[in-house]
Amino acid sequence: MPPSEQAYRKACRKVPVALVNQCVELSHQHARSDKDELYEGMRVLLADGTKLIVPRTPETIAEYGLSRGKVGEAYYPQVHAGAILDLVTGTFREVNLEHGVPSERAMLLEHATHNKERSLYVIDAGYNGMAQLYQMSLSGHQVLMAYKRDKLVSTFRKSKKRSLIVPITLTRLHLKNYPQLSYLEGTCFRVRLIRTRGTSKLPSKILVTTLLDEQKYDWRKLAMLYLQRWNIELAFRHLKSKLRIEHIRKRSLHRIRQLLLAAIVYFNLSAIIRNNESALQLFPRKNNIKVLCFSFVLELADCFIRAAVKAWHGMITQLRQMLHAIRHCWFLYDPWRIRPKICQFPPSVFTRRKSTQIKQEFAKCQAVRDELILLGIKYGQIDSYP
Repeated sequence: MPPSEQAYRKACRKVPVALVNQCVELSHQHARSDKDELYEGMRVLLADGTKLIVPRTPETIAEYGLSRGKVGEAYYPQVHAGAILDLVTGTFREVNLEHGVPSERAMLLEHATHNKERSLYVIDAGYNGMAQLYQMSLSGHQVLMAYKRDKLVSTFRKSKKRSLIVPITLTRLHLKNYPQLSYLEGTCFRVRLIRTRGTSKLPSKILVTTLLDEQKYDWRKLAMLYLQRWNIELAFRHLKSKLRIEHIRKRSLHRIRQLLLAAIVYFNLSAIIRNNESALQLFPRKNNIKVLCFSFVLELADCFIRAAVKAWHGMITQLRQMLHAIRHCWFLYDPWRIRPKICQFPPSVFTRRKSTQIKQEFAKCQAVRDELILLGIKYGQIDSYP
């Protein structure tokens, strides 16, 4: 006999957070393969962070505090979650639930220190800082990130070059967030600047990287890799919109951490299902290539998990039908699109509401048209009903 719901909930409360965090790592390891595409022998990792709203309790306020703004203190505590996403597998490699951006930077440095696999970290402007770049270069890994606007960036733009190697000297301003590294003031090292292609709507970006060999590491491929950084932003959007990690109603801090990490495990398992149907590629695909809708995979992944836990009558047939539906739920991929991609199958709530409103407005217009025709016939402006 399966356990009752009350017994199941009681058992879930006793699961340690470290065990759920270990499941995140195991799910990522299961998604890896020897056939994974690498960039010049390096695994590409995307690093970023996001803020999550958790219920207001004395325990959560003591742990995370209340963020301050121009208006005042926020009502709900905010968790700053730092994450590292594998670009090829599309799964989260590590997640750290901390508070504050410096903890996110510390997570990245710690991961780079213990990471034994040669990797290329693609990070956004939030990590910007020459001190961060210098510390990452000492770990034996490579970094690619956006560069802030300063005199060096403006000079590089005017030169109209695509790639340029420049020396950087660490100053006291660079080490402002790292008082323990004040002894590095005056240290000089070299970096490479890259100017991406721009359009009439999107200006070119200036990137900085520790990959100095201009012949081996083409600037075009590096620019494409940085564009792929948007995948981790899409992953956060799926976690917030589909898995609703900001709608947790548990009051215990232990249960909140459990459910947040469990959502990451569910995301990784859904990515494994998607990769078995259509594996991801390292560089952007060509235009008008069919890409499976990951939102639809998230909706059906729970059936595959329940099938692994407990069998039921007709399970194989139902799973086969779901795989058939996943294969036929896709959109045309456009690498340079600037408009959001909206999946039309299955139709979203917005699409259904929009189509219903159109039908209602059309019915109103038809009713008004009929009334106007009858009035026209009555007063002799129209001979007969068309």
